[in-house]
Amino acid sequence: MKNPSRRSVLKALSGMGAFTLIGCGNTLSALSDAGATADGGSGGSDGGSTGSSDAGALATDGSVDAASFATGSGAFLSGKDYGNPFSGAIGPTCIAYAEATKGPCHSNTYQRKDVSDGLVGLPTRFELLVVDTACAPVPNAIVEVWYASPAGTYSKAAQAIDEGTGYSGSLSDLNTAFCTGNDATALASNWLRGYQTSGNDGRVTIDGIYPGWYSGRTTHVHFIVTSNGKTSSTSQMLFDETLNTKVYTQHPSYKARGDKNTTNANDMVARGLNLSTSTMSIAQQSDGALVAWLAIAIA
Repeated sequence: MKNPSRRSVLKALSGMGAFTLIGCGNTLSALSDAGATADGGSGGSDGGSTGSSDAGALATDGSVDAASFATGSGAFLSGKDYGNPFSGAIGPTCIAYAEATKGPCHSNTYQRKDVSDGLVGLPTRFELLVVDTACAPVPNAIVEVWYASPAGTYSKAAQAIDEGTGYSGSLSDLNTAFCTGNDATALASNWLRGYQTSGNDGRVTIDGIYPGWYSGRTTHVHFIVTSNGKTSSTSQMLFDETLNTKVYTQHPSYKARGDKNTTNANDMVARGLNLSTSTMSIAQQSDGALVAWLAIAIA
């Protein structure tokens, strides 16, 4: 059977149904992080971080200087504490927004904090906060992410590794040719796939690199939240367009491909999302790395 083109697959995905997802905007109530670790209490195969969640001072002014971009894998972030972006009071309301399709590039996954698997790009720490629709933190929620490399491909992740949680993804979901482009490195790699478990404060920290792009899609990171043994939400996180352009035209790991050809506004999946609640907040840190954060409420 002939493999479908990316364009035909993306067109088909745009018509698929969605699950229920609740996103938390800038009006969430303050959440206590007492007793939480710096990585949201998550273990992972790398042992996780053990520092106080508020030991660092998170830079949050929103300015990004492309000349100061760091370069490296997720290991660049190892042992660093940039602080907790959810430590302040951010209001009382959880805002519902539409979910997005899981897509054709889901595969096996791995319990680890650093999902980069050595792949080099712009080091980016993803901070996610899982709460319920009353804005109470949800502990022990599994948050899985997967996304494309600076070259615009997904890894195959052929090897399943079960860390004892009973959660290891599914290689059978993967449209291999479409997602890897049959690139030899991507076929042999496990990068940019992984999961962590939320701590008592509902917080999860995942280290990686800034996502790449591929034709027909805007910049995005897929995620699945599993709570109490069932999938609670499946969706995608988006990124600011000005930042995307800076990364893709000025960072050495991305600029050879240039800027992406699809914007948030005209992306067939992003059109079904509320951009104000699905676009990650971003702050560049003093070492040139980025911290990206988003609060997600699950029903």
